[in-house]
Parts: sequence; C-alpha cells; structure tokens
Amino acid sequence: MIFISAGHNNKGIKTDSGAVGNGYTEANLTVEFRNLVIAQLKAKRVPYVSDNDDERLAEYLERIKTGNASVVLEFHFDASDKPTATGATSLIGSDADRLDKAFAKELVDATAFRLGIRNRGVISEAQSHRGRLALMRENGIVCLLELCFISNIRDLTAYHENKLQLAKDISDIIIRYENLI
Repeated sequence: MIFISAGHNNKGIKTDSGAVGNGYTEANLTVEFRNLVIAQLKAKRVPYVSDNDDERLAEYLERIKTGNASVVLEFHFDASDKPTATGATSLIGSDADRLDKAFAKELVDATAFRLGIRNRGVISEAQSHRGRLALMRENGIVCLLELCFISNIRDLTAYHENKLQLAKDISDIIIRYENLI
C-alpha cells in the first residue's frame, strides 16, 4: 500500500506552517504537491492512503498501518537564512535498507533534474536538523523528500513551473516501488 503525506499543517487543533519564504508557507505547498501526486495516482487507479489536512503527524502515524509491503513518502520544502541555498534532498531512516536508499535516490534525482536545481543527495535522518524523524519508524520503503528551498525564489519558480510534471514523475516512481514489493 502507498502512504503519502504533506509535511506540516495549517489546519486542525495545533497548526504548524513549517518554513515560510517568498510569500509561501511550507504547509500550503506540501498539501498542494501531495494533492497533485494523489491526482496522478487516482488517474492511474492506484490505491493509496493519505494524511488528512486537519490531523497532526502523530495522529496520522497512529492511524496508518504500514507493513513490509508499504511505500511511505512525505513531502517537505527546505529553508535557509541564505537565500541562495538551493536543491532537493531525500531523507531516510538510520536503519534504511537498499530499497529505502534506491527509492530516495530516484526521488531526489528526478526532483533535481525536473526542477533544474542542485541535487543535495540522500541523507540519513541523523544528519537532519532534528536527528530523529517519527516518519522513519514506519515499516516498508520510507522517504521524506525536501522538494526545494522555499527561501530561494529560483527554486520556488522552478517548482511552480514544473510541479505538474514533477508530480507525474514522482507518482511513477512510487508506483514502480509499490510494484516491486
């Protein structure tokens, strides 16, 4: 089963806009992109489970039932106090296996290529600002994808110009990995 979610939440009991930059909030952009990917999955009649816009991450993780035959992906936008910081990054669990690593690499490669931005590669959750990410405790093939920098106007422009094709690219990768397991 495919599990897809948008990082951060502007609705619900506890709001969390995530990063803010160039007139956008991360929460709104991640919901937008998640919905574009979902539209691709629906068009291909591929079943999925998604987060709800009014639930916190902990509620979503409590609700979903991932297993070894799951593909779990969450979207985020990166930010920096340096407006020139650029690129896409995939994050994987500290205990990632070869499928996690391959999935994350394909996602970040496709994103950087489609947007024409720097490929920052695949990093472990231990290398992230938080050090440990709740999403990484789920079973299956798991990745958190930082699409681009919300603080970089060029990254955002590339995202807006290419988001429909990127959603198709990402959905194709998700489907291929779902079919592998």
